[in-house]
Amino acid sequence: MSQPEARFNRRAGVGDRILNDVPLEFDQDGEEDRPAHPLDQAEARNTLRKLLSWYYREREIQAENRLQMSIDADYYDGDQWDPADAAVLEERGQVPLVFNEVAVMCDWLIGTERRARVDWSVLPRAEDDVQLADVKTKVLKYVSDVNRTTFNRSRAFEDTVKVGVGWVDSGVRNDPTKDILYDKYEDWRNVLWDSMAMEPDLSDARYLFRTRWVDEDVAITMYPQRRDVLERAVLREEEFSAQQWAEDEFFFQGHTSERHVSDTSGSYLAGGRGNIDSEARRRVRLIECQFRMPASVQVVTSGPFKGSFVEPWDHALRAVVGAHGGSIVERVAMRMHVAVFTEGHLLALGPTPMRHNSFSLTPIWCYRRGRDRMPYGVVRRVRDLQMDLNKRASKALFLLSTNQIFAEKGAFDDINEAREEVNQPDGVVIYKAGKKFEVHRDSEMAAGQVQMMTLDGQAIQKSAGISDENLGRRTNAVSGRAIEARQLQGSVVTTQPFDNLRFAVQIQGEKLLSLVEQWYTEEKVIRLSGHKGRLDWVKVNQPEVQPDGSVRYLNDITSSMADFVVSEQDYSGTLRQVMFESLNQLAGRLPPEVAIRIMTLAMEYSDLPNNDLVADELRKLTGERDPNKPLTPEEQQQVQQQMQAQAEALQMQQESARQALAEQQAKVREINARAEKLEAEAEQLRAAGGNPALAQQMEGVAATVRRDADLELDELRRKLSKTQADLANKTLQIKGDQDVRLQVAHIEADSRERVAQIQAQSRQTLDAMSGRLNQFDNKD
Repeated sequence: MSQPEARFNRRAGVGDRILNDVPLEFDQDGEEDRPAHPLDQAEARNTLRKLLSWYYREREIQAENRLQMSIDADYYDGDQWDPADAAVLEERGQVPLVFNEVAVMCDWLIGTERRARVDWSVLPRAEDDVQLADVKTKVLKYVSDVNRTTFNRSRAFEDTVKVGVGWVDSGVRNDPTKDILYDKYEDWRNVLWDSMAMEPDLSDARYLFRTRWVDEDVAITMYPQRRDVLERAVLREEEFSAQQWAEDEFFFQGHTSERHVSDTSGSYLAGGRGNIDSEARRRVRLIECQFRMPASVQVVTSGPFKGSFVEPWDHALRAVVGAHGGSIVERVAMRMHVAVFTEGHLLALGPTPMRHNSFSLTPIWCYRRGRDRMPYGVVRRVRDLQMDLNKRASKALFLLSTNQIFAEKGAFDDINEAREEVNQPDGVVIYKAGKKFEVHRDSEMAAGQVQMMTLDGQAIQKSAGISDENLGRRTNAVSGRAIEARQLQGSVVTTQPFDNLRFAVQIQGEKLLSLVEQWYTEEKVIRLSGHKGRLDWVKVNQPEVQPDGSVRYLNDITSSMADFVVSEQDYSGTLRQVMFESLNQLAGRLPPEVAIRIMTLAMEYSDLPNNDLVADELRKLTGERDPNKPLTPEEQQQVQQQMQAQAEALQMQQESARQALAEQQAKVREINARAEKLEAEAEQLRAAGGNPALAQQMEGVAATVRRDADLELDELRRKLSKTQADLANKTLQIKGDQDVRLQVAHIEADSRERVAQIQAQSRQTLDAMSGRLNQFDNKD
């Protein structure tokens, strides 16, 4: 396949005249008496000249890579043959076959994203904003639902996988029939960005362009004061083709027919398409540029809204900053501006009204080239292998479908008729006697081509990191562990695109949260769909009249700022399954009371339907509660009752153990005193010349009894400590949904019974020691 050549088809249009600072010809159409529009003044024209220079520069820099991106998209769609190469094959009688391995590879990544979409939450910046952060989480869920954010993001990720970058757009609209915030998909063909930007969120980019073909009447309705400019812009486009409206900025040799390329700047035409009458649908291309420009702005320097830009019309932000004691100062900063223009005139220009001061478009990258940071998708890495596979498949089919005839001259009356008969499955070939005739089919060469096709297919999978196990195909891996290990390895190799998606969700969520805090100022009741179809209703910005006559707003989401955080539990299906099975296996080797708690943790990684409900039921068995849910007043009362009951039970257990230990310590002191007395009597007996054997026996018994008494006291402490620990564990498991006092009574009875048993055993042992001392009481 010949390498396509990226080049431009751009005439010297009105944009070039502006760049060369030449007066526009339609500025002199007898309108000298009409006041000049502010956007046609010298300063605005200088701004337009700068924007067009950026636009043309980026179009030329990115043209080659955007050409490759378009080819990558064609490969996914099955358009994998160069028309010239396909024409040559057809002339030979070969079929340009396509075995689309890259589509299966891309579909696996796209499907994985749709099966394991990330979750997120809103966290407060201050302790007093915990409840309000939960309200903002629900509001953002509502915004995502009404804008179908998850589906739009999946469309953008589909572009990411195929061509290397996808775009999502978040902003504000003034359509009264829809929600004020929008969050939608944007085609990659419409967007150009600052190629010198290094950061993946384009935070260091100077500008970003988006083009759009708009019907003439719609454009005039949007900018009625620029009607004459728009009409002239439409008149400049004399011919249109369907592909011109695809809004791409290039065409490439070999995939286009130059006969159908109009003189429009930056056209992309498909071969074989004729021109369309421009009167059928008059359109004009509008270019939007979001760019950063140094400007003197007012910035909040303290308080919860620190870093926010304050516009003169933003009275709500000024009121909130004043209520929190914040300060506003003048600073020079890079302020985001928005301009809409044609290649001849500006249509709109001004600072963006968004507080986040970022681009409305958020990129989702797949891979970026190291030398120039241009994006590319997974198709680019295997495109050559796919092209080789297709050519070998076509060659193998041709070899299997053709025959070679070796015959002596004069063997056939009609050689063409013999050729046709040989190619027929039931053909009959008649040749002259005595003449040699052979038919050869090159099956070995065809087998070699098929073998190379197999290697190409395997290489495509290896290059993309997607194994047969990931695709559900049968391999030599027999055990479940081996299959899971290979699936996990495939997931690790494809981590980068999903990590970039996670980062894009974070950036997009921060923008949406900022838009909610800025533009959701009206009273609103939001409906959310809960578990099993249960509906949740959230009221925001609800006014309440206080007894003193002042008005307080309930759930005023514009009064504070919060943080958007992507959930850390964003695991792939294989990883979740492994963690779920590992925790369940661990629970099987632990005591029942501990195993239930481990199983509760395991349910957090389960893919079972309503796994959170199962986890709640397990928590009820262990007396625990969901740490992610706030306490209700009833639960707070139950917690207080539990804590009070636990404290009373623990105090009783300690007192009971203390009394038992004190009683036995007194007995041990008594036994030690008698043993000391016995030792003294033995010493006196030996000094008086008495029986030395008896004196020695008395000393031995006294020493043994003292040692055994100390050991018994240590054993008593150990038993009481263990009993107290077991009873304390039961006490801490008191459930608030049952009769707390009844549970405490049961624990107290159990405590008295177990302490009494331990005390009785110890008393019996100490009585035996006392009996050993009693045998010497009446001996001299």
